[in-house]
Amino acid sequence: MIIAFLAEQKLSTVEEVVVTFFEVWFCEVAAMLAGVFLLCFLSDFLLTSRAQYAPDEVTDLPGMTFKPSYRQWSGYLQAGPGKFLHYWFVTSQRDPTKDPVVLWLNGGPGCSSLDGFLSENGPFHVNNDGATLYENEFSWNKYANMLYLESPAGVGYSYSDDQNYETDDDKVAADNYQALQSFFVKFPNFTLNEFFIFGESYGGIYVPTLSLRVATSQAKINFQGFSVGNGLSSFALNDESLIYFGYYHGLFGEDLWRDLNDNCCNKGGCNFYNSSSDSCKIQVNIAFSIVYQSGLNEYSLYLNCEGRRGLSKTYEKAMTLLFRNYRKTLHTSKYSGPRLSSVSLNAVPPCINSTAQ
Repeated sequence: MIIAFLAEQKLSTVEEVVVTFFEVWFCEVAAMLAGVFLLCFLSDFLLTSRAQYAPDEVTDLPGMTFKPSYRQWSGYLQAGPGKFLHYWFVTSQRDPTKDPVVLWLNGGPGCSSLDGFLSENGPFHVNNDGATLYENEFSWNKYANMLYLESPAGVGYSYSDDQNYETDDDKVAADNYQALQSFFVKFPNFTLNEFFIFGESYGGIYVPTLSLRVATSQAKINFQGFSVGNGLSSFALNDESLIYFGYYHGLFGEDLWRDLNDNCCNKGGCNFYNSSSDSCKIQVNIAFSIVYQSGLNEYSLYLNCEGRRGLSKTYEKAMTLLFRNYRKTLHTSKYSGPRLSSVSLNAVPPCINSTAQ
């Protein structure tokens, strides 16, 4: 290209040819270097914009003996004036630029979403020694960018400057929506990724209420859908289903099942949720007492027993969500099943010895 250019210039002396040759060569080299610099600049810009907010980036953790194949950040998202929700964000192990962003919410109400991160679907979990970590081969971030949010304020590391932690479902949805907008301000390049909201337990309330706000808002979020696993969406359905679940899983026998049907059912329908019949309330109380006193794991019947209330505040909290209409008379009826002796906190609490009353 340089030789062709020189031929067109009709230069008369060797000196002019040499000088012109170096001038053209210098310009081309400079242009090439400028292009390389521009590409490097753009590459660096895209990389840093993809990995926003460096002060929040987690580069090392105690007990982590493996090298992660993803990047992660932990910090705060503003959910309103003086209100800050703690988040932990990990990129996909596959293709962060194209894989979806998934917001994960645990339930409770009042459970930290770090439960989900560190013991369910996060990229690493805590070993039994409480000091070291191990990789989770079933981590959801193998295919998605995962955002874990501790909500509402007062849960985990989330806080409010005024220390007023009174809230309700609508306020939680509003705060989570504000925090979500704060997230996409920190990580703007993820606004084009498909976005989903997932949760469990009381996430049956948190997830759809937040999803409604996102779906009907003007925020630039590529919202695609939501999903709830083992969720609480109706107290009535939760109470009704527990009685059927208990019977069909052998937690109480035919005698109690017959009494429940005789006192709580009529014309093909049963009401174990808010019956006005005192005799029905007594039978429901007995059924619930079997579940309560036996110390079964309320989240997974076939795992180790969790223990009675005095042993686990989390278990006690979960039980308060059941049969709230009968709360004044709950646990007052005589329970004829086996009584549990006191157990060590280091031991697995015993369960009932028989599947039938």
